[in-house]
Amino acid sequence: MTNSETIWHALVNADVSKVAYNPCNKLNAVMQQVPENIKVLNITKESSGLGLCFGRSLANQRSAMFIQNTGLGNLITELYTMHKLYQAALPIFVSWRGHYQEPIEAQIIFGEKIESLLQAIEVEYQICETSSDLENLDQSVAECFSQNKVKVYLLSPQLWEQNSADYHVFGSPQLNGVETRTSGYSGQPALNRKGAIDVIMESVHDNDIVISQIGFPSKEVYNSKDRDRNFYMLGALGAATQVGIGFAMERPDDHVYVIDGDGAFFFNPNQLVDLAVYKPENLTVICLDNGSWGSTGNQPTLSSSGMNISSIVETLGIQNIAMTDSPDELKKLIAQQPQFLHYFIHAGNDKTGIEIPMRAVEIKQRFMNAITVNH
Repeated sequence: MTNSETIWHALVNADVSKVAYNPCNKLNAVMQQVPENIKVLNITKESSGLGLCFGRSLANQRSAMFIQNTGLGNLITELYTMHKLYQAALPIFVSWRGHYQEPIEAQIIFGEKIESLLQAIEVEYQICETSSDLENLDQSVAECFSQNKVKVYLLSPQLWEQNSADYHVFGSPQLNGVETRTSGYSGQPALNRKGAIDVIMESVHDNDIVISQIGFPSKEVYNSKDRDRNFYMLGALGAATQVGIGFAMERPDDHVYVIDGDGAFFFNPNQLVDLAVYKPENLTVICLDNGSWGSTGNQPTLSSSGMNISSIVETLGIQNIAMTDSPDELKKLIAQQPQFLHYFIHAGNDKTGIEIPMRAVEIKQRFMNAITVNH
C-alpha cells in the first residue's frame, strides 16, 4: 500500500465514516485516495470541524480530521472543552508545515514549536516521516477510540514523493441570488432567558433532544427541566449549534433543539454558515437574543447596535426562520420546528438555581445511554 492508502485503511478499519477537512496542498496526496465509504466534511475553520465531529461522537459515530498544523492554534480551547473534557475520541492528521524543506517563514516559526505546543496542552502525538512510522497505524487509531482520546499524527512532507495536484475540481464563483425581507425589532421583550427556557422546556416533546450553550443557558436549562436527553455544553463558546448540526445529521429520526444566544453567533458566525450548508431538517436552532453577553456580565453585543442575526441567516440561505418576542408565539413556533427561531429576551441571569452537579463525562454518558435506549 502507498502511505495514503495506509492512512485510509486504518480509518476504515476503525469504522470512521466521515472526516472533517480544511485544505492544505501538503495533504493533496492523501485526499486523492478518499475511500467511497468515507464522506468528507469541508470545513471553514478547524474549531468548526471539532464541533461537527463532537456532535457526531454523541450520536455514536466516529470521525477524524485532516488539517494543517497551524490550524492546531485555532482549536485549542474547543479541543480542551469538548473532546478532552468529555473524553470523546478523535484522531487528527496534521500536515507538518515548517518541518521539512519549508520555504515559507511563517510556517517555519510555528512548525518548529508544534511539538512543544502539543506537549504543553497534553495531547498525545505521533511523528510520521517515513512508511515505517505508519506501520502501527491501524492499532494506534483503534486505540484512540477504545481509550476515548485525542491523538495528533504529524504528517511530514517526506511521506509524499512529490506534491500532488489538487484532488478536487477547482472552485469558481456560482452565487445564489439573495433577497432578504427580515424585519427589524425595537420592542420590549416579555421574558428573560430563564423565562424563555421555561417555555421551551415545557413545549419540547419527551423524546426531543435539547443541546444548550455554555454558561447560564446550560445552568438554566438544568434548573428548568433536567432530563436525560438534554446535553449541557460546559465549554467551547460558539460551538453548541455546530455540535447540534453534527448530531442531527446522524440522528434524522430525532428532532434536535439547540438553545443558543446572540453572543455565541457573533463570536463564531461559522456556525451559521454550516447551518446553511448542511440544513438538517430535524434541527431547530433557538437564538435567545438579549443584546448582551449574558454569562459575562451582560455587556452589549452587536445586536444592541442593530446587527440583525436573522437577516444574516436568511442571507446565507436559510428560509425557514421565525422572529418573535411573544411567549405564546414561542410555544407555537416550537411546535412548528423552524430551522432558526430568533426570540427576543431582556438581559438578566437566574440567580436562584444551582450549578449542574454532574461532571462532563457523566453528562455525556447519561445522554448517550438515553438516546441508545430509544433508538
